[in-house]
Amino acid sequence: MIRPASSFLIISLLAATWLSGCSSIRTSDTSRTRMEQLLLSDAVDKTLDRMPMPPVEGKKVFVDTQFLDCVDKGYVVGSLRQRLLSGGAALVDKKEDSELTFEVCSGGVGTDNSGTFLGMPGLALPGPMPINLPEIRLYDKSQQAGTAKISLVAYDSGTGKLVYDSGNALALSRDQRWSLMGIGPFLDGDVRNQVRSASQSPLSSGSRSASRSSGDDSSWK
Repeated sequence: MIRPASSFLIISLLAATWLSGCSSIRTSDTSRTRMEQLLLSDAVDKTLDRMPMPPVEGKKVFVDTQFLDCVDKGYVVGSLRQRLLSGGAALVDKKEDSELTFEVCSGGVGTDNSGTFLGMPGLALPGPMPINLPEIRLYDKSQQAGTAKISLVAYDSGTGKLVYDSGNALALSRDQRWSLMGIGPFLDGDVRNQVRSASQSPLSSGSRSASRSSGDDSSWK
């Protein structure tokens, strides 16, 4: 005979199990993957790093973005402003209040995917008894790349005379995965290496140095 206390304990345990089994956690994803965004921002960083900023210390600078039309425009503009501020520039909101105007434009900011494999594709053999042969991949490699092409010019806000031309700077950031004989995937790439390094040494990825702003002051006189 089951005692009332034991019955109550059993019922309580069953109720707790049932209630815990009904709980769930809602998750969601952004419209763009983190890897796509990181590849693009990394490509933008690399492109701007290839543009030695002219000396702007103590100068009033206006950033003109009317010719910039690309994805992640905010990051491109923000990164450029950060470099100018690090170089000692005083950013202004109106062109008429500036000494120098920087115009930035993009020839392309985007990602693409590519893949290749060594093996045999899936085949469908016709006949009285059709046979479907599965795809066999001995070696499989896929890659996603982010590309940024940016151009930057600066001119005297009063006279319109050109004082700086970066030319066209282009940079890529890659993420790749591969597998061999079903073993993998093995992951590698620019962004993954940076995340791995940042995870190991969080303080190593500090703010950008103002030393990026380099050049001969005489070119501005």
